[in-house]
Amino acid sequence: MLLLVMFPLVTQAQQNPGTVVDTVETLDGPAILYKNFTWEYLPDEPVMLNQEMDSSGIFSSRWVNDQIFAYRTKPDSIRDTLIILTRPDRPFTLPIYGKLFRGFMYTHKGLDIKLNKGDTVRTAFDGVVRYAKYNRGGFGYLIIIRHYNGLETYYAHLSKMFVKVNQVVKSGEPIALGGSTGRSRGPHLHFEIRYKDVPMDPLRLIDFDNKKLTDSSFQITQRVFYPNDHVENAVVIKIKSGDTLGKLAKKYHTSIKEICAMNKIKPTTTLRIGRSIRVR
Repeated sequence: MLLLVMFPLVTQAQQNPGTVVDTVETLDGPAILYKNFTWEYLPDEPVMLNQEMDSSGIFSSRWVNDQIFAYRTKPDSIRDTLIILTRPDRPFTLPIYGKLFRGFMYTHKGLDIKLNKGDTVRTAFDGVVRYAKYNRGGFGYLIIIRHYNGLETYYAHLSKMFVKVNQVVKSGEPIALGGSTGRSRGPHLHFEIRYKDVPMDPLRLIDFDNKKLTDSSFQITQRVFYPNDHVENAVVIKIKSGDTLGKLAKKYHTSIKEICAMNKIKPTTTLRIGRSIRVR
């Protein structure tokens, strides 16, 4: 109660978007509390883009709030196109910086970034929240934001969400607290970038160490969706007597599931001696 009484005495000029501690309800609507005892109000109702702001149709075509995938597009149906990632009035923000402990693979469609439960997660680009709720498919608390550049970003395993569907958000705005909800082996942010539902390796767009984009624009081609199909350092071996999927996975520091996905085979597939198989 004391905290609520003190809010009107604090001015907007005192805001300092550091680590988010919590959100609370006030007489003037919900507010974010920061670790340094500053605060800022959140919109208490979602705000949908009007027709003028959505002249491109990005936020009206295939706009669904109750399911993860809105387009259900196949990669081979997408034509090559150049997208403008940022411009001066629409910047990029790394959602959170931490140790990268799992990257983009056939069986893992994003980046896993280490964090502590309660760390602040921020939106990457300006956009509108399309999905924000608990997902029973493994993501846990999940936020999906569609952006003006046509991309969608996914933020999963959250412990608390600050935004609602159809809410307009700005790059760098706090949208959630990190956590370990859903199928997760510890606190981390699972972060994906998708174009019309099809995932691409975020590290093709993001210079993670320097917390910035590799360029202000990005060329969409077939190669960006499954880049492992085109890597120059792919490791292909010939099956020898005694080789099994389990042994190969252990030797090349991968998984049976990943080897099967790369080679379009099943765990029960017989490995014939002399057959070429990709292991990395």
